[in-house]
Amino acid sequence: MKRVLPLFLGFILLFPLSIASASWAYPFVVYSGHIYQVTKQAVQPEDIGPKIGKVTKYSDREGTYRGNFSNMYPKGTGYYAIQGRSSQEAIAVRTGEDTYILAIQQGAYSGGPEMRTIWWLYAGIGIVSVASLAAAARVMQKRGAREGSK
Repeated sequence: MKRVLPLFLGFILLFPLSIASASWAYPFVVYSGHIYQVTKQAVQPEDIGPKIGKVTKYSDREGTYRGNFSNMYPKGTGYYAIQGRSSQEAIAVRTGEDTYILAIQQGAYSGGPEMRTIWWLYAGIGIVSVASLAAAARVMQKRGAREGSK
């Protein structure tokens, strides 16, 4: 048992115990798996196409989130197509009544479904580790009981 405790403590220290918090490099929205940098350029209401999505998650803490995420706009803020432009290139974000701002695509967003796989992997490793430690402690306890009865 004396050997198991240091191993367990060493294992626990390998995992980060807190989440680092930092500010984002720029304001953005995520739409359809891509990140769009929000500019200061207004889009005229007559250039607005149909609604194509909305913010489903807001956070001002740096991290990786799933869905149509924004670090600037609250949940429910609408995304709109811009007439004459592909939504793969740019979208409009509604900031008020008949007020829209341009957001330009910067590339793929890293918070997609593959992040879930990583967290399931961490959870699996944690469960196997705890079960292994419990089994090792039980074996040590039985061994100690046998040696004590001799």
